[in-house]
Amino acid sequence: MPTITIDGDDYEVEEGQNLLSTCLSLGIDLPYFCWHPAMGSVGACRQCAVIEYKDAEDHRGRLVMSCMTPVKDGGLYSVNAEQAREFRGSIIEDLMTNHPHDCPVCEEGGECHLQDMTEMTGHTNRRYRGTKRTHRNQYLGPFINHEMNRCIACYRCTRFYRDYAGGTDLQALGRNNQVYFGRQQEGVLQNGFSGNLVEVCPTGVFTDKTFSKHYVRKWDLQTAPSICEHCAVGCNTAPGARAGWDGKDQMLRRVINLYHREINGYFLCDRGRFGYDYVNSDMRLKTVLAARTDTLIESTAARGEKIHGEIPPREAVEQLGQTLGQAQKGQRRLIGIGSPRASLENNFALCQLVGPDNFYAGLAERDLHLLHLVDAIQRDPRTHSPTIPEIENADAILILGEDISNTAPRVALAVRQAARNRQRRQARELRIPQWQDTSVRQLYGNPSPITVAEFEDSGLDDIASSRFRGTPEEIATFGHALAQLIAGKQPVDLPPEYLELAQQISKALSAAERPLVISGCGCRSGGILQAAAQLTTALADRDSSPCALYLACPEVNSLGLAQLCTDGKKTLDHLPGALRAEGEAKNPSSVIALENDLCRRGDTATAEEIFSLADELIVLDLLHNRTTRRADLIFPAAATAESQGTVINNNGLAQRFYAVYEGPGYIQESWRWLADAAGFCPESNTLISTIADWKHCHDLDQAIAAALPELEVVADLGPDEDFRIDGLEVARQSHRYSGRTAIYADKSVAEHKPVKDPDAPLVFSMEGIQDPGKTPLQANIWSPGWNSNQALHKFLQGIGGKRRCGNGGRKIQRASRLLPDWQSAEQPAEQPAGVTEGFLLLPVYRMFGSGELSAMAPAIASVIAQPFALINRRDAERLDIDAGDPLEITVGGDRCQLIAEISDTIPTGSLGVPYGFPQVEPLSTETPARGRLQVTQPETGGDR
Repeated sequence: MPTITIDGDDYEVEEGQNLLSTCLSLGIDLPYFCWHPAMGSVGACRQCAVIEYKDAEDHRGRLVMSCMTPVKDGGLYSVNAEQAREFRGSIIEDLMTNHPHDCPVCEEGGECHLQDMTEMTGHTNRRYRGTKRTHRNQYLGPFINHEMNRCIACYRCTRFYRDYAGGTDLQALGRNNQVYFGRQQEGVLQNGFSGNLVEVCPTGVFTDKTFSKHYVRKWDLQTAPSICEHCAVGCNTAPGARAGWDGKDQMLRRVINLYHREINGYFLCDRGRFGYDYVNSDMRLKTVLAARTDTLIESTAARGEKIHGEIPPREAVEQLGQTLGQAQKGQRRLIGIGSPRASLENNFALCQLVGPDNFYAGLAERDLHLLHLVDAIQRDPRTHSPTIPEIENADAILILGEDISNTAPRVALAVRQAARNRQRRQARELRIPQWQDTSVRQLYGNPSPITVAEFEDSGLDDIASSRFRGTPEEIATFGHALAQLIAGKQPVDLPPEYLELAQQISKALSAAERPLVISGCGCRSGGILQAAAQLTTALADRDSSPCALYLACPEVNSLGLAQLCTDGKKTLDHLPGALRAEGEAKNPSSVIALENDLCRRGDTATAEEIFSLADELIVLDLLHNRTTRRADLIFPAAATAESQGTVINNNGLAQRFYAVYEGPGYIQESWRWLADAAGFCPESNTLISTIADWKHCHDLDQAIAAALPELEVVADLGPDEDFRIDGLEVARQSHRYSGRTAIYADKSVAEHKPVKDPDAPLVFSMEGIQDPGKTPLQANIWSPGWNSNQALHKFLQGIGGKRRCGNGGRKIQRASRLLPDWQSAEQPAEQPAGVTEGFLLLPVYRMFGSGELSAMAPAIASVIAQPFALINRRDAERLDIDAGDPLEITVGGDRCQLIAEISDTIPTGSLGVPYGFPQVEPLSTETPARGRLQVTQPETGGDR
């Protein structure tokens, strides 16, 4: 390792790094603006100047920019030299000539990197008294505020948005001192990672517009580590909450990225960043309700009114306890329906309460089959589930039938970085450091081979070297053909016109040192998953080492639910039969639905049959939906930010999230409602007594570990509620938290004792451990002199490394099992034999609209596209359909009104239907399926 000297002190440093990142890693404070740990150096701001000396005899030295200076063995540098300090101060002073004096009203105030760097340089006196340059701000959509007058032209925004995230609608416009960072015309930013501009920008040019609606200063936010609930990637987040100034219940006010090197690094997608506001939705359940009619449920308490049908929690819990007692005596059958968006603890509690034989997955049979298939594939020792850094280092990638730009956006961002690996390799050959961002990007070279096999345009088409378009069945056949070619066999099922493309792709994957296959459940095709598995194992067998395979699951805890529901017949498709059998036996039945809108999970007929056959429907959920409208008893469940629990991500990594604040009203975790009911059960046995004795989340974790050995790691994920660091709990509030007394001054000036957290060693106050370097439980990243998120480098094992205290999370220990040798694509269940009439409906995903919870966040709801149907241009011409024409699509008894969108890529004879859109749920839950298309304009003559 090279040894360098900085201001007289010797340091052993990592070879190949620049001086700025080296100084920061060593804990030496050095101001900067344009440099970013994920994006490297461009030398644009000139703020990180230091003095470099030729040798020990050189007492004058030369001024260099540390971000552009590679460290070398024996190098002599000075950060504190007067010449360097004066230069850095002059740079800040120049920047301030046009910067507004608006820190007190700027939303970035208190977490502003520019404020930190100004203090660090010692610049305290503004001599400039002239006119400042001013700009007109733009409307950039519902997520981002724009205040160009605060810009210091560091170029971070366009470097991230265009170079890193692949966006095209944000540019650096103008020239000289009149550079303007915005769009050619104002409008909604189109890239799904635009929200990262809020954290990337070192000033207040880009701020969170959703946060502005209920803004408080950063130091007045209460935070805790959490997991994004809007997909199964498992990104780590730091939600912030605070009570209103009227002293009423706390509310969730924003979500920011919480660094986890293996999963999300420095960036978070817009659905994860802005989807939090569903928690504050008018449709939020806050009280216990007794209902069975639409009128009752639709009368919400959003305006502070008491809902007709609201009952005291104790009465409701006793009523549920009586139901449990009848089930214990055999007088009633109790059936539980789990959920892939509920935590392991909630699902396990319900499973224990009703018994494994009465616990249903809350999914259609096809969807549970896909999850079991993912689980089986990941158990094969020849497959390896890669981390985000491993995806970024892949040198050949095949994306098979999964629109990861919308189903796993953070993985798509990593794939975008992998496309530059050939460029980076060329830079290494030319001895250009990887952190020399502009120099590396200017190198000529073809992108790393990335193949996208999808039925519609992908968000990664701009970096794809080859593409395959087809139906899910054709994509599966193509994947199996690739596997056969890699294994040295000649594919038999592949049409001749695709053979050359298949040979080209198989050669690229075979030649790669780090090949990667990405697939998932998006197409709802078991054949595609089998093809991805066969392809991966063929690559592994060729190299005699595991091959990387990333499989995307639909929801945050999909794999966790699959571990609990091992019986593939315990699904919603089979539940009506079980209820019907109980009815024939004259036994009443009660169904408990756990955080699951059944109308999203299967066809309408099945959901309606369950509602009609169940003698009693009890629902625990967060929001009003079509299932709660049919319930007899409704319990308000806690959202992710209001509770503690465990979820398992796409890679089989079990992660713990923690409560940020106490939910309003009577909200509590679903498992606590069930445990409370068990305490009122008149027919108590050992099992019921055990459930009633659950007081802490850790109690359930111990029970899960004892009952399911493969989930044993859950018990060790986080410390229990009695854990202490230096005798103290971890503070959720910052040490600068203010106004606690002022909030309640109209009632009393006395301090109120904080609510006790029964589950974690975190305290709902500012008293306690405040050091993010000591524990991963601390989500408030702060260090003296570093109030912005740039403070993160103080707590990492080197720039871009792991957190020194660890991130938490452990892989579940699944037993290894070799997969069968699938020779051809599984016949998809979605295309029953003999069903040939009509169009094949295919699920189309969108970052905004396909998520059940995020779609209820007002900002995201405002940009959800109107319900559409993608139709191939040739089909449209044949049927005389134009873009914008209203269409009616029918599957079975379900009908939906959609607007035609013309596509050049979707296969002929197919229609792309948006998955998960509220207006399209009856269709999207059944895709792929056959449906009839009708143009509803009167002049068209009807059916076509």
